[in-house]
Amino acid sequence: MIACPGPYTSHRESNLKPLKHGERINYGTSMGKELYRTEDDEGSIIVTQRGNKRLLNFGSKLEQSSVLMAKPYYLIHEYTQIMLLGLVFVEARHITLLGLGGGGLVHCMSHYYPQSTIRVVEIRQAVIDIAYDWFGLPRLDNLLVVKDDAMNYVSKLAQGSTDIIFSDLYEAEGMAACQQQQEFIIACYQALRESACLVLNFHDKPHRGSLLMDTIESFFSDIIVYDSDESSGKRNSIMFCCKNRIALHESEVNWRAVCLTKRVKMPLMHYYRHLSFI
Repeated sequence: MIACPGPYTSHRESNLKPLKHGERINYGTSMGKELYRTEDDEGSIIVTQRGNKRLLNFGSKLEQSSVLMAKPYYLIHEYTQIMLLGLVFVEARHITLLGLGGGGLVHCMSHYYPQSTIRVVEIRQAVIDIAYDWFGLPRLDNLLVVKDDAMNYVSKLAQGSTDIIFSDLYEAEGMAACQQQQEFIIACYQALRESACLVLNFHDKPHRGSLLMDTIESFFSDIIVYDSDESSGKRNSIMFCCKNRIALHESEVNWRAVCLTKRVKMPLMHYYRHLSFI
């Protein structure tokens, strides 16, 4: 049995209910009170306030981010909580996040992993500016936000230079094409250290036998997935692509999941129990 990695703070976040997958898309007819709007070459970027949550969208019915401003490190969206489970499979000394949005995952990582090096990649300068100005993104010595295309960034990373890559690349109408490319998967694999993990947020999991899935399976030793229930309209599938074999649901990995759940005070064990190998 291993000790829980690092201290955790005691807050009341566990009483907060995460938004379900479908709520990221079908949020209703109102995004709340508009606070700020701007345009860049990619289109609109809109900040709104709905109750105690601040939201970001790109001028479509896709809610890009939702941040609880009083506790920005508590992840509101269910799919981002599930993505956190990638931290169960690695020692996260160096964390790479592809896609910034309002910075929910960045807030969480910087709060609970202050000793880790965190690199965030975002192609739109206006999104970066808004994350700082409207979502309180922290300015920390261990946190660097880079304006770059995700594919270009990972392809230039030194081989074996990061422990975990979180890829949540979305545009106004859906997932960015980059995240579905074989070259992207290979570049991420090469940038990862041994015993590292690539965490992918898919609206629709790639089919077995597709070129993308064949590439993932040919490079990564174990592929673990949280499959959402399509019958209820929850479309996201979170895929954990691990370079080493994972003893999923065995004692040591179970204990790491328990420790992470206690650390972040989110209902991660519920999601962990539903993880399965592809």
